[in-house]
Amino acid sequence: MADFNTHLMGAAAVSGLAATVLVMAGAAPHQAVIGYFVLGVVGGLLPDIDLPTSLPVRISFAAMAVVAGFLVVFTFGVRYSLAELVLMWIGCFVLIRYGLFTLLDRFTVHRGLVHTVPMGLGLGLATTAVAFHVFSASAVHAWLCGAFLAAGFIVHLLLDEFYSVDLFGRKLLKSSFGTAFSFGSLSQPLGTAALYLVVAGLFLVCPPPKPFVQLVLDRDTYRVLSQRLVPRDSWFAGWLNQVPPYRPSGR
Repeated sequence: MADFNTHLMGAAAVSGLAATVLVMAGAAPHQAVIGYFVLGVVGGLLPDIDLPTSLPVRISFAAMAVVAGFLVVFTFGVRYSLAELVLMWIGCFVLIRYGLFTLLDRFTVHRGLVHTVPMGLGLGLATTAVAFHVFSASAVHAWLCGAFLAAGFIVHLLLDEFYSVDLFGRKLLKSSFGTAFSFGSLSQPLGTAALYLVVAGLFLVCPPPKPFVQLVLDRDTYRVLSQRLVPRDSWFAGWLNQVPPYRPSGR
């Protein structure tokens, strides 16, 4: 199984690359792209939330609670007073850091249903629905939020599965092979069925995906990217011209 640093760097690399593509294609403003990147990194840490005894998981939960609290405050900042916003932030922090954390500690097991592909898709759909209905994001923006979080989640599963292959030992496959990138659990058929029903229900409450699909399949976007893979004229054009030429002293 990959460690915390590997998951963090893997999710950051994939999310950063996808965010860079959006910036280059002009498909999203810079402020939104930063948010997508953060969601991708968070998604890369979420599969291990079923291991609450881990220090990185505790830190991640605290960080998510803080960020979620401020998102709520920023959303309703115009409507309520400062005292009310402080109470909302505290309530959101306590609900996530202690309420949700305790529930996961009590009702989940490591490498259970939380560590599956449908859970990643469900969390991505939930993010899309919350961004659209709660934070009044556009359909494209909401789907991008969910897609980045789900992609980070899937990267985590793939890294764990990759580390199940023992490239340097006597056995090609470790005993953990096949437990990371899974689509459910045969030992938990009811839980697996319920998880798929939740995923289907979340999809129904999300905004129409057509604008997001059109953005992903837009040929003009990929044409622009292909033209910008390498500089046409010179490297770092305009920037090097601003560097003053070297002049030896005394001349």
